[in-house]
Amino acid sequence: MSSTVRITSKNQITLPSEVRRALGIAAGGRVQLIVEEGGKVSIVAKKTGLRHLKGLFAKVGAPVDVDQAIAETVERRAAGDRQEEDP
Repeated sequence: MSSTVRITSKNQITLPSEVRRALGIAAGGRVQLIVEEGGKVSIVAKKTGLRHLKGLFAKVGAPVDVDQAIAETVERRAAGDRQEEDP
């Protein structure tokens, strides 16, 4: 997609509706402009809240107790180290 916009006398631009739709932003939304070498500019939607994360992570059963998982991993690795030491 390519769009051409005009810079107003107040140095403002209006993002065309197809660009706003592609970025998933509405009126009042925020974007970040990233200026790269060679004069290329990328526009990235700045999402607020956590709604944009919905569905990002697959549901894999019951929640995991992180502390317990770390303890089990440390124990398993320590047991592996001991097995390597035994002839």
